[in-house]
Amino acid sequence: MLSTASHQRSLPHHLYLTTKRSNLVARTLSLQTSPVQASPVQASVHCLQHKQRNNYDIRTFATYNSNQTNISTPTSEQGLAACPTTIERPRLSPLPYIYLRNLPYNRSSDLQQRLVDRQIRLRKEREARIPLQNEPKSSTAPEGGSNDLILLVEHTPTYTNGRRNRGAHAVGDKEVERLTALGATYVESLRGGEITFHGPGQLVAYPILDLKPIQLSVRCYVSYLEKAIIATCAEWNVKAITTENTGVWINDQKKIAAIGVHVQRYVTSHGLALNCNTNLDYFKEIVACGLVGKETTSLSRELNDPSIDVQKVIPTFLKGFGATFNRELVPMSEANPELEKIIQDYVEFGYGNL
Repeated sequence: MLSTASHQRSLPHHLYLTTKRSNLVARTLSLQTSPVQASPVQASVHCLQHKQRNNYDIRTFATYNSNQTNISTPTSEQGLAACPTTIERPRLSPLPYIYLRNLPYNRSSDLQQRLVDRQIRLRKEREARIPLQNEPKSSTAPEGGSNDLILLVEHTPTYTNGRRNRGAHAVGDKEVERLTALGATYVESLRGGEITFHGPGQLVAYPILDLKPIQLSVRCYVSYLEKAIIATCAEWNVKAITTENTGVWINDQKKIAAIGVHVQRYVTSHGLALNCNTNLDYFKEIVACGLVGKETTSLSRELNDPSIDVQKVIPTFLKGFGATFNRELVPMSEANPELEKIIQDYVEFGYGNL
């Protein structure tokens, strides 16, 4: 469900997602978006290129357009049928992406916030340059999304908690000590939802998207994230579904991907985590996402193939994400090499002028 903590209600532009779909409610004074009609989409196919900088692996994926594809998304009876299949924005600019490996969670959170602030700042500057009523508008300029991007991350072992488990519901010191003794760090996050695990073998995607130009509701944004994951699983011949609980599931007992989103002034951060060949023992130490009696699974477990790692899954995820969001995905090294260098420096050194 969508919720705001009581002590955050003074921030009308912020939305926080938690895990229960059945009570999805938007509490905001200014964010009013609506879904758009479906349209055909063009998929992208990607191949891996590798770079390395000190302790962080940075990978990009060359891309080219393939023939049109249709994505079928199985859902439960509680599925979000009201949301259109894809976003009808054929002139939306390409979406740059970058893959960052072995990234500490706190560093990624700081990076996301800086990128969100940058997105909001650049939108204000863009809106300040809106042409006068009689001034012609370029027929070739993208309608929006020119500052959007997506971070693809593989974290060091980390337990993260969402906004629902802060304050009176916070994890106690002894529990934090127990979790950190397992070799993981513990972090309280801005995202919605409850406690979960991030670590090696898990593909974490952080889209930094402006929902305002595409007139997309937060509810449908979450639905699209689910559809992108389902399309990714389908590429591996794994049938996945949605249930009454947010995320993507193999059945109503086994969860393969989690979703936790933060939206600030229409701009998204945080996102999704898809288990590729994650060490699932970490999940046995917690009640993941607050769902008692549920299991966590991965692509490698479902296919009985431990070689299915994040690097192999990323091209199929990019294909599913690009098709669902109707965006051409391009390596950041091609779309914005200057920004790529700034992000790399921030990841490596903790500073950079974003």
